[in-house]
Amino acid sequence: MRFFFLLTFAAAVPAIISGGIAERARFWPQVLAAAIFVGVVYPLFEGMVWGRFTLLGQEGSWLAGFGGAPLHDYAGSIVVHSMGGWIALAGVILLGNRKGRWTNGVSNPIPVSNIPMLALGSWMLCIGWFGFNVMSAQSLTGISGLVAVNSLMAMAGGIIAALLISDGDPGFIHNGALAGLVAVCAGSDVFHPIGALVVGAVAAVIFVKGFTWEQTKLKIDDVLGVWPLHGLCGTWGGIACGIFGQKAFGGLGGVSFISQFTGSMIAIIIALGAGFGVYSITKSVIGIRLSEEEEEMGSDLAIHKIDAYPEETIGG
Repeated sequence: MRFFFLLTFAAAVPAIISGGIAERARFWPQVLAAAIFVGVVYPLFEGMVWGRFTLLGQEGSWLAGFGGAPLHDYAGSIVVHSMGGWIALAGVILLGNRKGRWTNGVSNPIPVSNIPMLALGSWMLCIGWFGFNVMSAQSLTGISGLVAVNSLMAMAGGIIAALLISDGDPGFIHNGALAGLVAVCAGSDVFHPIGALVVGAVAAVIFVKGFTWEQTKLKIDDVLGVWPLHGLCGTWGGIACGIFGQKAFGGLGGVSFISQFTGSMIAIIIALGAGFGVYSITKSVIGIRLSEEEEEMGSDLAIHKIDAYPEETIGG
């Protein structure tokens, strides 16, 4: 049971990455890269936190001795989301921007194709997240109502904050919910519900501001904002566990800010190193990007040989 549960966590990493590299990445090179991330990179880091490599998250580990407590990541803010988001950043940078996204330094935003489907996808994730977080206990006897309540509070905080700072943008609002859920994973079993609300709200601000900064200032074409949503918010969630998990903030205690910050930084280093390493080698050996003709055609036709939008075929 533990193996298959953790296997679904591992599978989330390439799923996260795919949102950043969409619309110009070749299929089979990404399958190869994903296999390396899932089969080698992720298990090594996961083992340092949840497994048998006594380094970060285990009692008696190096980090426990250094920071006063082991790295605490109940449901994967760092292990799953931060790792996936920072690996994705490397892939996005090495792939380059989509054709026409910027012309002579002028931004040409590519609009969301279907807001109702965006909303549906967000709420499917929100519902599934309660299973994702609550069953991180990995046993029926270990289930905690606190985890469920904290997940709900963080999601609500994310929605409210995103609504207030994005001028009602539905894309930001629905991703604000996910930002809150990403951030609450690490400390969902130790936060006070009000603390979880704050953590979720801050995560939404990080996502909205981070995505805007990424697109307008850094000019990084991260299609779904995977780096700010999973990378930055996952890192915030790991660090926030060391703050709002403290008894002084209503938490249950047993966590260390030093350990949470250090572990979160180590995750970034490993993820960026692995991401740039794997994608650089793959790019130089077999290539990772569609040709200009294939990109213009669209990956639906170029890779899967089918239209994504039948009205275009009917109209033609």
